[in-house]
Amino acid sequence: MQKWIFALSLFALVGCTSLGQKNKEKAELYFRLGSSHIEAENYPLALRELLKAEELDPANAAIQNNLGLVYFYREHFVLSEKHFSEAIKLLPQYSEARNNLARLLIEKSDYAGAEKELSLVLEDLTYPQPEKAYINLGLAKFNQKNYSGAREAFSKALRSVPDDCIASTYFGRTYFETGDYAQATEALDRAIGFCQKLLYDEPHYYSALAYYRL
Repeated sequence: MQKWIFALSLFALVGCTSLGQKNKEKAELYFRLGSSHIEAENYPLALRELLKAEELDPANAAIQNNLGLVYFYREHFVLSEKHFSEAIKLLPQYSEARNNLARLLIEKSDYAGAEKELSLVLEDLTYPQPEKAYINLGLAKFNQKNYSGAREAFSKALRSVPDDCIASTYFGRTYFETGDYAQATEALDRAIGFCQKLLYDEPHYYSALAYYRL
C-alpha cells in the first residue's frame, strides 16, 4: 500500500549551489538511475545511486525527497524524516516532499503533524496529484477513528481517480467501521475490481466480513 500514496520525483530540480556543469550532469544521471530502481523496488541499488547524486548535489531537493522514500521503504524512519524535511527546507513549496513527510508522520502516529503538512499540500493548486494528499488525509483521520472525516477525504480522492484501489477500499471500510454493512459491501465490492491487478486482498476480506454481519 505504501508505494501507491507517495510522490516519487522523476526529474531532478536545480540545486541551490553553483556546481560545475559536469557534476550537475553526473548528479542528474545518478538521480535518474536511483529513481528507476525505486520504481523497480530495488531499494539497495536505488540508495547507492541516490547517495552518489547527493554527494555531487546535496542541495537538490528532489534527490533529498527520493532518499527519504528509499529510507522509508527500508524502514529507517529517522533518516527518512531527515531527508524529507531537508527537501522542504531547500524548497518550501515542494508539495511532493511535504506529502511524503505527512505519510511518514502517519506511520509515526503524529496525526496532527501529518494533517498540518497535508493542509499545505492541498492549498497548492499547482500540485498535480491532490488525490495522494487526500488519501493520506483519509488515512490520518481513519487511524483516529474519525470515520466521517476519513470518508470525506477518500471521496475527494475518488473524484479525481475513481478506480483508485486504496481510496476505494478505505472508503468502504469507513462504512464497515460504523456498522453500515450494506453500504460497506457495495463500496468494497467495487474496490475488489480495482484492486485485483494489484493483488491487494483487503477489500475481499472486509467485504466478506460485511456480508457475514448482514
